[in-house]
Amino acid sequence: MSDVWGVGCYDARDRRRPWTIGQAEIQRDMGGASRRLADLGIGAADRVLFCSMLSEAGQFWPLIVATMLVGAQLSCADATAGEAPRVEMFLARMRYRAVIGVTDVLVEAMVERGTDLHACFANVDVIAARPGAYERLVAAGLAPYRFALCGPAVAIAPGAEEPAWIDGDEWHLDADHDDVLVTNLQPRATSFARAAVATRGDVIENGKAITWPSAR
Repeated sequence: MSDVWGVGCYDARDRRRPWTIGQAEIQRDMGGASRRLADLGIGAADRVLFCSMLSEAGQFWPLIVATMLVGAQLSCADATAGEAPRVEMFLARMRYRAVIGVTDVLVEAMVERGTDLHACFANVDVIAARPGAYERLVAAGLAPYRFALCGPAVAIAPGAEEPAWIDGDEWHLDADHDDVLVTNLQPRATSFARAAVATRGDVIENGKAITWPSAR
């Protein structure tokens, strides 16, 4: 069997870059994702809606597999403006424990459609929102959790108003002003050594968490 699981993409500071992913690391990431879902209180019979792109499979696949392993049900939508009606449909028809990966583009499309954001997400316990979407949802009177893709590393807050944590066994974050730099701590098919990623914010907790907006 090939040692390569697949090729994903991540947003670097300068452009989108490919990312070769090994079998061993994706297995470790699945284990880490299971622990993180437990921290969010996601378990058997819960429903989780993922908002992501196929190019983000390297980051989201471990979370999706972990959702199935704990016995939860999942739905998927693209994190694009065109998928806003689909996300609204899901939330209107089913009760979700968590919606993970909400983007600013998705929220903007909802606003343009005249959607009441508070009413749309009111029955969701965990709204894991990326920068931009996070601020909009707070302004709508909701209590989202911070969620960010720090390049290949996934950062999720365990609660509202808390920083978003990466898997500290796998990754380390540094900062260049408010630019985030990522380094892998375990062997990976693609090595990262203070690689500059598109996400910006304040790196805290000895390189294990990120928060925003910047406090500068």
